[in-house]
Amino acid sequence: MNVLKKNQSVFDLIQAYPELKDIFVQLGLDGVTNPLVLKTAGKKMTLEKGAKMKKIPWEKVVLTFEQAGFIFEED
Repeated sequence: MNVLKKNQSVFDLIQAYPELKDIFVQLGLDGVTNPLVLKTAGKKMTLEKGAKMKKIPWEKVVLTFEQAGFIFEED
């Protein structure tokens, strides 16, 4: 299992694990498919903030990432 931090920027997460882009899209966070958005807003936006903005329950985010082999580091 790969360990992620929920306060990491979307940009950093995708740079470290490019395969996460598909999971973001699956969850409805499709701004990551636009390279300009990813390089600008993605550097400031965290997965947790993006999920809140799109009204995606954090539990759903965690479950989706766990199914793909990723877990989130506890605070």
